[in-house]
Amino acid sequence: MIAMTNASLSALVDAGAAAEASTLWRDAVDAYEQALTAASQAPPDSGFDEAAVLTALGRCYWNLSDARTGWRTLRRAISLCQERGDAIAQARATLEIVRIWGPPERLSAMAAEALTALGDADPGLRARLLLRHRWFTDDPETGYAEAMSLAEQYGIADVLAARTERASWDALDSGDLDAGQARAEEAHKAFAQLGCHTEAAYVLRNAGFRTIELGALDRGYALAERSRQYAEATHLVFQSQLALLDLVGVAFGRGDFARCEELLAGAPGEADIRADFFRMWIAEEQGDGERVLRMLVNPERGGRATTAVGQIHAAAAGALFRAGKTDAAAEAFHAWLAVERRWEDDLAQEASALLECLLALGDNETLQKVYRACIGGDRNPSGAVFSTLLGRALAPLVGGLALKLGLLDEAERAYVDGLAFCDRERLPRDAARCRTGLAAVEAARAG
Repeated sequence: MIAMTNASLSALVDAGAAAEASTLWRDAVDAYEQALTAASQAPPDSGFDEAAVLTALGRCYWNLSDARTGWRTLRRAISLCQERGDAIAQARATLEIVRIWGPPERLSAMAAEALTALGDADPGLRARLLLRHRWFTDDPETGYAEAMSLAEQYGIADVLAARTERASWDALDSGDLDAGQARAEEAHKAFAQLGCHTEAAYVLRNAGFRTIELGALDRGYALAERSRQYAEATHLVFQSQLALLDLVGVAFGRGDFARCEELLAGAPGEADIRADFFRMWIAEEQGDGERVLRMLVNPERGGRATTAVGQIHAAAAGALFRAGKTDAAAEAFHAWLAVERRWEDDLAQEASALLECLLALGDNETLQKVYRACIGGDRNPSGAVFSTLLGRALAPLVGGLALKLGLLDEAERAYVDGLAFCDRERLPRDAARCRTGLAAVEAARAG
């Protein structure tokens, strides 16, 4: 009986691993959950590694975009590893949990704790953790340099692929779309061959996202579509949603609401918060004010991830202000300002959703801060002309801020360049806003 029990447990764990290898995350979840249930009745000498199974289970839940269950499962795994003093297992579980978009301070603390416990016991795990942890530190270059040094020394292929991915970011940030896409394609191929499916989907999505930001909407759209197709083929729900909503952003900017609805109808699982934003803004464009107010997103859905929370407050402030709910808009606006961002460049993306509210309620210091973010920050030296996140050209925002600040030449340049961009990229609503802005500049000069 004991041998059968042990064999049954092993078979369930093996079935979960086989399902993972085939990217069948739901099947893997079922097998791992059955193994955990069976293990509660197994003899002490079964050899069942509960922490390892919990780690695999948490990874699969996140691949299915079930962040809350994945988080709880991985926290249980980490606690078990700490109790038994297993630093390598702790690092494995921590590497999975820091992939989940959550509170940066908690992710940073867990990664730092795991790195301290791990030491140099497993160079591959250390390098991978360093790559993730660097995003939560004030000195990301130090962690990146150590990770690459370990990757070169020990031949850690997925970490070396991340160096190619970074080369893609650097090229895109300098405005070199050809080099950026070439490096992204190279990194995607490397990740895919290694079975790093999340990374393979992300690298195409990130390249598409940035290409759209830089104003090559059709080219970026094609990359986002490829990322979505890859994520769907490997059953990665969250990654598929991210890429799909980038596609929706382009369609929304072009006023193709039917295409937006078509794309949103095909979203796998519970859609990302941006799906609700776009549905709300479509209702707004169609004059359905009551529906707009019913569709405001609860900030709790942001999970304390600063970028998500910032977008939620920005979308609410803009919609409420345009609906004439000034007091509620002001509350959302000040909540947006209070978000503690790691990079102020994010203000430019988010502010495009609350332009009228910002211009009406923002003091001079706030307007200056957002304007600086719009015209180029440390992360984006080549600047951005379109908010991929929120489906809007940035020219109306940049021009509106410059006009409000009395920078008439800068406002005119933003509107003129923006109008040319909007006409070229088929963004009719934003083109109209640029024309209105140019008229306002003329009036300001005449007045």
